[in-house]
Amino acid sequence: MIAEPSPLLHAALAVLGLAAAILDLRTRLLPDWLTLGGMAVGLVLGLAVGGWDGLVSAFVGMVAGLAVFWLLCSLGMMGGGDVLLMGAMGALLGWPMAVMGLVYSALVGALLGLAVSAARGNLLRVFRNLWAALSSIFRPKKPRVRLADLPTDELPYAVAIAIGSGWAALTAYVPAVALL
Repeated sequence: MIAEPSPLLHAALAVLGLAAAILDLRTRLLPDWLTLGGMAVGLVLGLAVGGWDGLVSAFVGMVAGLAVFWLLCSLGMMGGGDVLLMGAMGALLGWPMAVMGLVYSALVGALLGLAVSAARGNLLRVFRNLWAALSSIFRPKKPRVRLADLPTDELPYAVAIAIGSGWAALTAYVPAVALL
């Protein structure tokens, strides 16, 4: 079920990532036609390029992207459009490259988030918020603090997803850029 690298799938990933990043930067919204359409394209291209194995690889990659980012969304760390976009990117990357896309997207998102907060002079607040949310998990008698309820610097996360997923795809052609 391991997907072979496909320039066609990766070209579609690049187009989807660029479109999503531009839309997120401009409007702070990712439309369903783009994200759900990206998932459909990923599944169809997976089938076209790799047959049934390609379809299964795309489906498992899509589910992995959706599941992990849904957890982050449920914690208030990102919006639903980001979840759907990661599902689309997972479908286009296929299994197991979708895992690399998830890790690289999270890494890029963390670095971009820290850079944005530092540039706005809010880095200390970020660490205080993180401490408040994490420490509240271990205080069962007090209400849990959600990151979504704390003041934060918003980040158009589609940029991080596009860069991280593109990075994962690039590792198929330039193994030296792989961290995993």
